[in-house]
Amino acid sequence: MSGANVQMAGLPLTRLNPWYPGQMGVPGTDNETGLRHSPTGTVFYVDPNYPGASDQRDGTNPTDPLLTIAAAITKCQPFRGDVIVVAHNSNWQYAAGGLGIAGAQYATGISEEVTLDVDNVRLIGMSYSGIGVPWNPASNGGTCLTVTAQDCIVEGFIFTEGQVYAGCNGINAIWNSPASLADNLTVRNCMFDDTVTTAILLNFTYDCDIHNNVFRDSGIGISAINSADFAKIHHNLFRDCATNAISAAASAESSIYLNNFYNAAAAAGAAPADCFIIAGARAHVARNTMSCALGAEYTAANTPGAASAWIHNYLLNGVSTGNP
Repeated sequence: MSGANVQMAGLPLTRLNPWYPGQMGVPGTDNETGLRHSPTGTVFYVDPNYPGASDQRDGTNPTDPLLTIAAAITKCQPFRGDVIVVAHNSNWQYAAGGLGIAGAQYATGISEEVTLDVDNVRLIGMSYSGIGVPWNPASNGGTCLTVTAQDCIVEGFIFTEGQVYAGCNGINAIWNSPASLADNLTVRNCMFDDTVTTAILLNFTYDCDIHNNVFRDSGIGISAINSADFAKIHHNLFRDCATNAISAAASAESSIYLNNFYNAAAAAGAAPADCFIIAGARAHVARNTMSCALGAEYTAANTPGAASAWIHNYLLNGVSTGNP
């Protein structure tokens, strides 16, 4: 599953508490101590289930974590290479136990609507297997994460409405005029479930890389509006997205390759209109698998876009040799 692909390699700082214990008697005052792997950058830990978790700490010690992602973002600095590590919880799986603490349920999920507005931050859900760290909004139909900074990475989460609210949106990456850009965003190893209206929205964001994600019955998988150009969308699984798997009619120069698209109606012989890909101008769409047949179904399920090239997409009864 998506969470199993998350790697903790590349952290700028590794905590070594026996040698860097911090200030005696003051939990969480350990900023910038440990074994450094890059010239700059700090790792901030978030775990709302951990005993004593508080946003009043500096969050650099995994045994003194912050309570919220929002607090961790305020401690990051642009282009320093900071990392936010969010601990797992059982809010989706309903699993007992966690992190070796006897009797703990770890049932408090991430329930936030936050804006990542600091450049070059990596936001990681620390789930080494399964679907990812559950993250739901703080209101009905709310957006879990809004990105207005460039060169950020988001990975290792499952975005869902949770047990309290109805409906949600996953990630909105937007240009925040005049200075803030969400260019060069990477979203990987995440899942978006059937309670998500729009999983990923790209709005005036260039050069995004979206890969190794699962879009399971979401309303819209990826909506690339207002010149979200040069996107790379690859190695994702789109299953029965209610409206479109990828809607990128307003964008150009995208590369969409090696994705798996499934739609039950198409598999049964009646592809809904534009259930898979709506491509913009000059798109390159190659080597995807689609649960539709050659001919009319392939055309119904997709819109090619102007001057686009659709090359060797794999369908139920053969390989495509041209645009839909």
